Amino acid sequence: MIIQIDKKNYEKLSDSERIVVEYLSENEDKIPYISITTIAERTFTSPSTVSRAIQKIGFSSISELRYTISEKNNKNIEPYKINNILSKSYRECTQTIDNIKITDIFRVVKFIKAAKKIFIIARGTSAFVAEEFCMFLSLLGYNSRVIKDSTWLTKIDSIVSSEDLVVFFSIANTTPELAKCASLSKKQKAKIVACICESGIGLSTYSDITIIGHSENIARNGRIVADSRIPLYIISRTIIEYLAL
Repeated sequence: MIIQIDKKNYEKLSDSERIVVEYLSENEDKIPYISITTIAERTFTSPSTVSRAIQKIGFSSISELRYTISEKNNKNIEPYKINNILSKSYRECTQTIDNIKITDIFRVVKFIKAAKKIFIIARGTSAFVAEEFCMFLSLLGYNSRVIKDSTWLTKIDSIVSSEDLVVFFSIANTTPELAKCASLSKKQKAKIVACICESGIGLSTYSDITIIGHSENIARNGRIVADSRIPLYIISRTIIEYLAL
């Protein structure tokens, strides 16, 4: 049995939490298939009570509990695979949110409001994040454009000025062409924001503000090598939503 709790810790549980723990113990095989809301309904408690009970028995979240159960019983491989995917998404969201400094969001919004023009730089599938970010900026009345063509990246110094803001969206921090673009923008004294998912030297060397998310691999085989853009969307959404308040 996955769920084990000693007498001392059991006595610390509230009556409602004990009901939840007993339900989880008796229905371990069902946990990978049901939501925290369903557990709350079946135990006549609330989702917050279920969440607290799960944490008190040693798991950070229901995702971790599901993952542990599925891993133990991996002869039923499909629930294991699905819960592993959900666990990765959960880690991306929580770790990215934990990484975001509130003061950095304040400063980015200040840069946006002060900028004459906003250039949003991205390559590959990160360009989808950049285009959505640009769309929302345009809807809010800001002069913005996306640059994703490699030729324009090398000529950014011919169009950017000290009154402008350059925002980078990239999983990698070390992409040479983006670092070169940031360097050229810096020489023009433009403000630079780097939204990335790797620490270290690279874009962050030139940025005034660096926001680092946590990205996990989606697939890595002979046909596809891809990392999730969820953290970049979270960063983008946070900036836009605060800007729109």
